[in-house]
This record gives sequence, C-alpha cells and structure tokens, in this order.
Amino acid sequence: MIIGVLHLLPIDDPEFFNHAVRNARRLEDAGADAIIVENYYDTPFKPYADFPRAVAVAAAVRDVVREVSIPVGVNLLRNACRKAAVIARYAGGRFIRCNAYTDVVLTESGLLLPQAPYIKGVKVLADVHVKHGMTVYPPTLAEAVETASTRAAPDAIVITGRKTGEPPDPVEIATARAHTDLPVLAGSGICFNTLDLLKIVDGAIIGTCLKSGREVDSEKAARLIKEARQVLKPRRALVLR
Repeated sequence: MIIGVLHLLPIDDPEFFNHAVRNARRLEDAGADAIIVENYYDTPFKPYADFPRAVAVAAAVRDVVREVSIPVGVNLLRNACRKAAVIARYAGGRFIRCNAYTDVVLTESGLLLPQAPYIKGVKVLADVHVKHGMTVYPPTLAEAVETASTRAAPDAIVITGRKTGEPPDPVEIATARAHTDLPVLAGSGICFNTLDLLKIVDGAIIGTCLKSGREVDSEKAARLIKEARQVLKPRRALVLR
C-alpha cells in the first residue's frame, strides 16, 4: 500500500482548489494506491485546527474525491482527528490519519490528547510516538503500539522518524511489528535512498519525496512508486476501499 500525500496550499492561496485537484490527479497517475489530503502548509498548527481550515479542507477533499478513483483520506493537522473523521464521512473520504490516537504528545502546538474515544465510523491510520513531538504516555514504543492495537483498534499503525523527511528507525519498525497484528506503515522519510525500509513494513505514506517545490513531480513520483512497489513486501494487507 503506497499512500501519496497531497500537501494543500495555505487556505488563503488563490490556487488552493486548483492545486489540490491537479496534484491529486498526478498522484493517481503516478500509481499511488490512495491519497491522503493534508493541510501541510498551514503552519503554525493549532492543536485541533480551526473552523475555516476544517471547512477549506473539507471542500478540497470533496473536489479531490470527485476527480480520482482511488481512496482519499484526511490528515487535519495537528491532531483534529474528530473533525477529520467528519470531513471523511461527509466529503467522501475513506480514512483518516491521527497523530495522537492513544498517545499523549507534547508538541510545539501544545499538548495533544488521545482522540480514539471520539472517533467512530471511519478507518484510522494511527501514529504512535509521532514525529515532531515527545510522547508522554505510553512511555515506550512497544507499550504505545500495544495500547493502540488492543484498546482502540485502528486499521494500521504508523511509525515515523523524528521529523518530516526523516525515515523511521528499522528497530522501531521491528518493535512495532512485534507488538501488533495490524499493518505497520512507514509514515515519513521514504525516498529513493530509503526504499530498503519497505522490505519490513506493510506500506508507506509518502509526501516530500514525490514533490518538486510545492507541486507533485509526475515523473519523479511515478519512478519512486514503481521502485517502491518492487521492494515492498507486505505481511498484512491494509484495505481502504
């Protein structure tokens, strides 16, 4: 499972919607299995996103769903998982990514509290010990993976590096796989020089390496996804349709 990230422009950019549709088409044409729409350029992030951002992302997701045939998901940064779930439900999305699903995370946006108790009716890709944050509880990665898997039942576990563009530690991937029966995804840092990591995960969420500047680079994305598919050896299937 290769999920391409659509990094939305700032919501006040006049190209906001055209950029979203254009880049969604490029991700599908490049061979992505799914697309996740993310308000990447809305920094600095509020912990749970404000109303204008949620509405803008909802409208963008609706437009993207109408233009592509692959599943579309939502990651409403920094941790607006409840709003993301509503957007997915009513705009045609199939899944969300939640940065603090069962973890308590200290970040530059503030304290992120677990959202699992409030999310129903949507598939969830759950980060554990997410990038750009310090997990306060559960203290170890093994405990975090086990807690998410057994007490909240997401559809996949996401393992990241420390920051955007940094790959996860192979030891942490192995730890996650040892403590869950769910699919484990690499959530950051997959590029041409880190494709070997795909031998030990069930899929990847790829954003930065598919772009040139703020646009998806069609040729680069197609080449990376093709090479990624040749390496990827999933043990557990993630179904998003």
